[in-house]
Amino acid sequence: MFRNYLITALRNLKRNKVYTLLNMFGLALGIGCALVIYKVIQFETSFDKHQENYESMYRVVNQNIYPDRVEKGMGTPHPLGPALKADFPEISDVVRTNYQYGSQLNTYDENGEMHKFLIDEGIVFTEPSFFDLFTVEWVAGDQAKALTAPGSVVICRSEARKLFGLKEGEEHLALAKLINYGNVMDFKVVGIIGDPPSTTSLPFSYLFDYESQGGEINPYFGEGIRWNSTSSNTNTYFLPGAGFDRAAFDQKMIAFVEKYRGEGESEETRYVAQPFSEIHFDKEYDSYGGTSSIEFLIALGLIGVFLVLTACINFINLATAQAANRAKEIGIRKAIGSMSSQLVFQFLAEIALITGFALMLALAVAEIMFNLLREIIGQELTVGLLQSPDSLLFLLVLFVVVTFLSGLYPSMLLSRMNTVDALKKKITNGQHSGGLSLRKGLVTLQFAISQFLIIGTLIVSSQTDFFLNKDLGFQTKTILSSYVPERDAVKLERFRQMMLISPAIESITFSLSEPTGNSNSKSSFNYAPLESPKAYHGNFKAVDPYYISLFEIELLAGRDIREGDSTNVVINQKVADLMGFKDRYDQAVGETLSTGWNGDKKVVGVVKDFHAYSLEEDLDYILFIHAPRLFYTLSFKTTSPAAITEAKAHFEQTWEQIFPKYVMEYDFYDKTLAEEYQGVMKITALMKVFAVISILIGCLGLYGLISFIAMNKTKEIGVRKVLGASIFSILSMFSREVIILMTIAFSITTPLAFYFLSQWLDTFAFSISIGPEFFLLSFAVTMLIAIVTISHKTISTALINPAETLKDD
Repeated sequence: MFRNYLITALRNLKRNKVYTLLNMFGLALGIGCALVIYKVIQFETSFDKHQENYESMYRVVNQNIYPDRVEKGMGTPHPLGPALKADFPEISDVVRTNYQYGSQLNTYDENGEMHKFLIDEGIVFTEPSFFDLFTVEWVAGDQAKALTAPGSVVICRSEARKLFGLKEGEEHLALAKLINYGNVMDFKVVGIIGDPPSTTSLPFSYLFDYESQGGEINPYFGEGIRWNSTSSNTNTYFLPGAGFDRAAFDQKMIAFVEKYRGEGESEETRYVAQPFSEIHFDKEYDSYGGTSSIEFLIALGLIGVFLVLTACINFINLATAQAANRAKEIGIRKAIGSMSSQLVFQFLAEIALITGFALMLALAVAEIMFNLLREIIGQELTVGLLQSPDSLLFLLVLFVVVTFLSGLYPSMLLSRMNTVDALKKKITNGQHSGGLSLRKGLVTLQFAISQFLIIGTLIVSSQTDFFLNKDLGFQTKTILSSYVPERDAVKLERFRQMMLISPAIESITFSLSEPTGNSNSKSSFNYAPLESPKAYHGNFKAVDPYYISLFEIELLAGRDIREGDSTNVVINQKVADLMGFKDRYDQAVGETLSTGWNGDKKVVGVVKDFHAYSLEEDLDYILFIHAPRLFYTLSFKTTSPAAITEAKAHFEQTWEQIFPKYVMEYDFYDKTLAEEYQGVMKITALMKVFAVISILIGCLGLYGLISFIAMNKTKEIGVRKVLGASIFSILSMFSREVIILMTIAFSITTPLAFYFLSQWLDTFAFSISIGPEFFLLSFAVTMLIAIVTISHKTISTALINPAETLKDD
């Protein structure tokens, strides 16, 4: 029996090649996209789950309470870890981590020659307890003694091979070798561990002992005993014992702050416990490895559902439209005794075959998409069914769901045809193809999904363009930036003078960071006339006298920063507005601010507001100070775009003369700025891809549907042509219904798209306005695509000679 079903199904599919191919290709696209989306979601939700203490571990995070807002961060003071261990007996283990970005490491070969490496990320200073809390693959060395001695370091396999030129399997030979950190101190390799997985919030490749980071390595460390200095690089994790009460812990931490930071400090500073399992999806506190948006993953999952649903709608429409063409077959089967259940099984077998073939094609589609989207996704993902049983299970479930979702209703509809009418072939699409109401409803839903994705793509793309092109309040063109390896005043001034020798270089400045930079120094400030019991929080930017002019930040009143301005400050509009000098900024000059940055500061200038962070965040209080010990960045501007090549060559020569011991690295500042919006750019790219695929799937279904309708109306078209109907009128006859359905879909989609996309835009401090142009353009695009799709088949049918279509009559 089964063999008979299979042979019959294959014959029917072969007989209806166009129907089969359209369905197969549509399903393959839908399933392939769903598989890609599933793998992306699976990847993001698997972060940190390799950690044995994933569910039980916590991180201490901070909340700073100011008069106008509460700022949340992951940083903690260096002494918090030991104090936590001493004061809370319910905590079994504590570990501190201090992450470093952009550090130079040097190694020595057998001849004593130094090899320099600039490591952008992966370096952390931590404690021996790290290996008690976190799951690490230990390759070589004594784990029990790791990081217990000063000047020790544990490195991962791949970095051992890179630094010491070792082959795979020889990583253990790196033990006892020396790594020089930043031309300051040598560290001895005491252990080799496995590479950190890509799904980790702790991307550590080099683990240096915590207590050896003082001095020039990390000037902020001091002796590790200051409570008033907090950096987001320094995190504290702990593993509680049985019966740990998170709420009770957070309450006790109020008294903890009072004890160690001073009386009344808990009014402005709080430390709370954050479950380790929440880190990857918590954008407020962030993490070393970055965070993801759970809302984005939900939206991505819904797009996957929409794409599969669109493909299933194609299937249902094509199957119900084909009912009349299989009427005689169904009549004969019923006449010779076939039961409805057998016919249902027969039709389901055909649909299962199409779905099965589509599933195999979908694997190829998914692999192609993984290759095309590798840069967008940011990870090298593969289908990997043999390595990922859950992916195999996902496809199996998808196969069953798609088969029944696509085939159950058409199968039951075809099997219930009246035997006599079927044999006489008195079956019409309107009577036995599910009715116009069902077909119209499904097509309307398909159009609605496509329009929603198009509207979403247009708005997300516009928001991305807005981010990339908005005036930030400072100049970015022809500016290149690099790090400052040494904060030696004599060397920096010599570097400046040598750079300015070149006619290709207009200016150079040293600072903590660029206007929108990753390094920021926050501190408190207040203004006496405000009578605010709590201080405000500002971004104190350490700059030299050339910074404001190089970046062309507009000076509204007063003067620029000067050498030796240790007690003076230049503020932005937002600070001046807070002080009460809105639109009369010259009156703010000469006023005094009390600050947490070395006491009172006299205002000597006011600059126009600019964006110190990405446009996802609001404007901040900015205070420019002169603090050469914080000059970690240098930026230089070329005289013109044509002079860039000459300026770069001169920079490289100057670097080799002044900083020969350091690896040189520099890049265009506007390129660095664009990287701030990688998340939104990823969403934009994915939306474009899936919108195009949704439209393509919809076009396949629409083309197939019009093909069957045209086939059933061939005689009607012949009669109309004999009576004088033009090709355009026949096209209008076919288009009228599609236009009506698209209009209904548009009226459903518009309010939904407006609501959900408005919610998304509200997550940004600066965003575009949603105007009618997005919706009208979407409607026009889908209308054009639909008309083009149905025109080919309609016109080709209309061009058939009426003598051919009416000869039997």
